[in-house]
Amino acid sequence: MKTTLEEPLQTRSRRKLKWEAAKGHGVVPTHFGKAKHLDAKAPSAKAFPGGKDLVIETFKNAGDAPATTTVSDGGGKKLRNATINLIFWGDAWTANPAPSPSLSEVVNDAASILAGPYQTRISQYGATPARLGGIFVSVPGNNPPTNYQTSDVQNLITNAIGGGALPEPDEETNDVVHVVFMPPGTNAPPNVGGLHTYANWSEVSLIPFDIDILDRSHMAWVAFGSRAFISSVFSHELVEALSDPEGDGIQVNPTNGSNWNEIGDACQSTGLVNGVTVQSYWSQSDRACVIPVNLKLEMQITFIHKDPRNDAFHPIQAVGGMNLTQNIPFRMSQKECIASIDRGNKFFVIGADGSRAEVKVFIHFPPWNRQGIRYIATVADNSKADNLLSLPEG
Repeated sequence: MKTTLEEPLQTRSRRKLKWEAAKGHGVVPTHFGKAKHLDAKAPSAKAFPGGKDLVIETFKNAGDAPATTTVSDGGGKKLRNATINLIFWGDAWTANPAPSPSLSEVVNDAASILAGPYQTRISQYGATPARLGGIFVSVPGNNPPTNYQTSDVQNLITNAIGGGALPEPDEETNDVVHVVFMPPGTNAPPNVGGLHTYANWSEVSLIPFDIDILDRSHMAWVAFGSRAFISSVFSHELVEALSDPEGDGIQVNPTNGSNWNEIGDACQSTGLVNGVTVQSYWSQSDRACVIPVNLKLEMQITFIHKDPRNDAFHPIQAVGGMNLTQNIPFRMSQKECIASIDRGNKFFVIGADGSRAEVKVFIHFPPWNRQGIRYIATVADNSKADNLLSLPEG
């Protein structure tokens, strides 16, 4: 599979391709209601009630649905074990200097939402929490219109699928949602901050023989804005795309067949989970708008494993040290460490000179493709004694 988001593929003589946009969509408005910052009032990491590591915060602010709210299940599709592809459209995302927020900040916020506790309450609706898929940037020169429409985003995705950069819907090994982040300098349709929908794919191919009829590709877009705005819109579209991807799944009453009335639409309060702004969503089991919050761990890395040690082309394979919150040692792969950071846990290094450096997740785009690779490194400071490569082998 190619890993660039290419310009439209010219239709080949052996194929007959057809795309058809959905008749409905789930929309998030440009502005949310009253914000409530969870980390400002949430219990400390060592003081969750009853030793819990998960707390469900409920909201009853202006714009949040009352306890009498109900939902309907139209019997349609819900997404299970889905992967979320993050697609950054336009040259502005890779410009130097980087935009604010940067591509890396948006990726890390989305990854935190996906890996953390936020999706906990969607299982009651027949969906399951999604995970991070690929991270893509469009090829240079492929920029959206200044005043874009949902059809432009659908064309980007369908052209990428037709060109081979993304798999056809019937070739996906699991449910997939392609989420497109629009760049600075572009304007969304009036009063719309984001939207999720799908497109139908039909194909007749003789060599090799293949007939696809109305296979569905799920997609969403998020308008450019502040870092908090982007992450809150992403969280809104995420839970709705999982529970009502095609407009016939879970909707809040009264339902709507074209402008889908979904679990994110019933709530307006936002909050911080592990430093990332998210929007509350309706939980029928709690009879409230909710944001789940988790226990955060302090993790000191005291050794790494990397072989060969000084070869820049070989990544760190593992890290280890002490979980200071629970007072137990740990050892994990770099992939596991990235997932733990995404969940909100704090990793750091203490250098031989006593300096402390936070360990964060960064993203690198190799020159040979447009799909990003995430890795861990210490945040740059004035000391070289507290970076990961200064630690002993373990």
